[in-house]
Amino acid sequence: MSLSLTPRIERIARAVTGRPTSLLDVDLTARAHELDQAVRGARILVAGGAGTIGSATILELVARRPAAITVFDPSENNLAELVRTLRSASVPFAGELSVQPFGYGSALAARYLRRQAPFDYVMSFAALKHVRSERDGYSLARMLEVNLLEADRFLQVCRHAGHGRRGVFMVSTDKAARPVSLMGASKRAMELLLWAHGEVGGHGQGPTFTQLSAARFANVAFSDGSLPWAFLQRIEKRQPLALPVDVKRYLVSPQEAGQFCLISALLAPSHTVMVPALAPGRDEFGFDRVAEATLTELGLRPRIYDDEAEARRQVEAELARGHYPVVLTRSDTNGEKPHEEFVCEGERARDVGLSAVHGIEARSGDPAALGALLSTIARAVSEPEADIGRKDLVGALGRLVPELRHIDTGKSLDAKM
Repeated sequence: MSLSLTPRIERIARAVTGRPTSLLDVDLTARAHELDQAVRGARILVAGGAGTIGSATILELVARRPAAITVFDPSENNLAELVRTLRSASVPFAGELSVQPFGYGSALAARYLRRQAPFDYVMSFAALKHVRSERDGYSLARMLEVNLLEADRFLQVCRHAGHGRRGVFMVSTDKAARPVSLMGASKRAMELLLWAHGEVGGHGQGPTFTQLSAARFANVAFSDGSLPWAFLQRIEKRQPLALPVDVKRYLVSPQEAGQFCLISALLAPSHTVMVPALAPGRDEFGFDRVAEATLTELGLRPRIYDDEAEARRQVEAELARGHYPVVLTRSDTNGEKPHEEFVCEGERARDVGLSAVHGIEARSGDPAALGALLSTIARAVSEPEADIGRKDLVGALGRLVPELRHIDTGKSLDAKM
């Protein structure tokens, strides 16, 4: 998503949620001095930082005057847009800025990190985040490689090079709570991996991290690749909108996501998963509401269709009448929950001194299961003759994340409009 779209997207998100101001405004005001002191003069490394959430977080950081920001992201287009945004701001970022177009778990990233002065904070937004990435054994192996194996390599290098001495933060997802998708389970496993890197004598080698935090939060409106983001793409391409009518999601704007990550990275007690104080029902919204708000912003009204072919044929005619075709579907694909949640069985959200954010105390995973999962992923992606398929990966993931209750309908989002 281009950052130039942010003002429009913020308006749409506020129209959907009914929040005229940010969910985090009270906490940002109350803890402003503490946040400013933490960031001012700091050296910060942001992995996967050119996407929607990473970029929004970087904008929050630069407003507080860090000494240096380094961004890793394999998307050179998004990196270029991030640099343009930072250099074109009314008050351009005056600190040291470095952007590097490589993945955070690559050999090139490791070489780079070993040659840099220590970063005070390490923040990671790198992930394959789509449930559709579990479509088959190959895509699942790639998702687990990025979300876990490369994360492990990245954290290991940071430990040895002395990065993250004031804090290490990683983004998780609400789908990690009581996961029914393999993507959600991979992010739950990522949380367990993060805590393992902070355990003395535990996973990995070298000095352990002392300040660790993660964040599970809601769907970010119009984040890269999301369904609302696809609404804008489809309208531009004159394609009907398509959305599930039986799914509700928590929703935050890109700005709120950046603010939430800022608070979670800098104010969380160590070994804590931060979650937003959003309530079931009250703060959940259907995609039909998002579609209507998007079309209203563009001066259009939705016209509901049941037949996809007819909706495709009527796009131009509906536009001429100030309408736009919207196809309503049912959610019947792998790994989809009708409702999302932040806290699962055995966890308790507790007060952490913030009004809009709660914390969940970290629970360690089984070290043997973690090691076995990482080894299975490594063999699946690096040994051409290894006979490791989707079933083996799911089994290894389930042993580390026993709460996984995978919903496998045999249908993928790739088969739907």
